[in-house]
Amino acid sequence: MKLRLAHLGFLFFLSLVMTACVPVREAGAPPETIIVVIGKSVNPYWSNVEKGVEAAGKDLGIKTVFFVPPKEDVAAQIQTMETYIAQGVTGIAIAPSNPQALERVMKKAAGAGIFVTTLDTPPVEGSAAKVYIGTDNYGAGQIAGQTLTTLLPNGGKVGIVRGSDTALNALQRTEGFLAAVTGTGIKPLTPMNDQEDAAAALQLSNSVISANPDLAGAFGVYAYNGPAWATAIKEAKAVGKIKVVCFDTTTDTINGIKEGVIDATVAQREYDMGYKSVQIIKLMAEKGVEPALNEMGAMNGIVTTGVDIITSATLKDYEAALDARGIPHEWTTRGWTPPLARPSQ
Repeated sequence: MKLRLAHLGFLFFLSLVMTACVPVREAGAPPETIIVVIGKSVNPYWSNVEKGVEAAGKDLGIKTVFFVPPKEDVAAQIQTMETYIAQGVTGIAIAPSNPQALERVMKKAAGAGIFVTTLDTPPVEGSAAKVYIGTDNYGAGQIAGQTLTTLLPNGGKVGIVRGSDTALNALQRTEGFLAAVTGTGIKPLTPMNDQEDAAAALQLSNSVISANPDLAGAFGVYAYNGPAWATAIKEAKAVGKIKVVCFDTTTDTINGIKEGVIDATVAQREYDMGYKSVQIIKLMAEKGVEPALNEMGAMNGIVTTGVDIITSATLKDYEAALDARGIPHEWTTRGWTPPLARPSQ
């Protein structure tokens, strides 16, 4: 009961804060373009998305609002959408933690004349969302599986930890990974769900290593999973024995690559997800849905942002590419020299 009251209190506080975020227009004034982007939880991945949202707002001269709950929380996402529907914003881009559960309120927003899109996580089939902006998650999962297969030519057991059993990005990455290792010597263990809790991810990684002393590899599906595997591997004194492939380029993940604990990461372009989510909604408001989709190069309702495979051998080039585009990052390779590639099993 206390937990429920605390949760309700948080949502009430949230509604007050967000009400103050959007200014009230004077009577007769033209509507201000206000675009809201809703993420999943507080972590470095979503901080990068937020940077893209802020940059787009500045470049395009429009007001943007970015929100994530402290941890993955479907109810908080729904409440946030309800708040901004009531305020009549121009558009809402959301990464639905549970696409099925969010669809009702997404349809409500669309019915109120608000442009609705998704990012990071695809919506359900037939969704009210006009477009999905983000990674081809199944294809990215396949790339991760192919990379680990190369690292483990002799196969072996591979642990899998992910942040959700309902979010389509987690499911599609896992499915793509499993498809890529099918027919190889790799034996994937049952995926474990940490519910987007980094502490739980570390605990699960430790338990998988403890229960499988012959573990050969690890796959981290969400941004914090790679660092969790890295910490568990260091604690188990198994650096070099367990090959790690994961997702995203948070500072902890990059440090894992620099230390030689993480072998490869699938770098999503989350900054681009945030930027393009704002960009396409602005275009929809100005030119209409179809012209906006055409201008952004959408195919079948999807704007794919792509991925990069980062290893110790490619890390410096990756950083140079980010710098050339003016994309901020909190980590640096300055003063670091790539080690020789670790031998495969």
